[in-house]
Amino acid sequence: MSDRYTFRRAKATDLDRLVELLLALQDHVEASNPTLWQMKSEARANLKGQLAARLKAKDACALVSEHEEEGVVGVIFGRVVANKRYKPDRTGQVDQAFVRVEHRRTGVGMQLVAELCHFFAERGIEDISLRYVVGNDEAASFWMSLGFSPRILTVGAHRKEIEARLATCPEP
Repeated sequence: MSDRYTFRRAKATDLDRLVELLLALQDHVEASNPTLWQMKSEARANLKGQLAARLKAKDACALVSEHEEEGVVGVIFGRVVANKRYKPDRTGQVDQAFVRVEHRRTGVGMQLVAELCHFFAERGIEDISLRYVVGNDEAASFWMSLGFSPRILTVGAHRKEIEARLATCPEP
């Protein structure tokens, strides 16, 4: 990787760029899978405030990759999740990760993940999970190359489609 990148915690002064990156991520995943729920315009408008709160959240981490000339070009959000009903009772969750297209395949994404792993290690977290959109082949390839594999599938259908199929199904 080039020494033209630095990696650090995201700051409030990064909020405008974080909004830009996460909206680009949302546009990318919506284009990858047209059946995906679409982000409402008011959610897009409120994203900056939501991200400001996430930067202050306990047991959460927002990291950025900063290019020496172009500023922040990549981001990853992660957090510690507690669930007393399962073992392990504390896990790491990668919420979002995005690197601008022109900075991909430079090691930026891998370094962001490595930095987030340091955050998790400092908190004794051994198991990490994430979600990505079916049809986002770039994400699938990236995460699988790092050892992630499917554990739970979330599937969806429109209610009217289900009802139509139920109407044509023979009784058991």
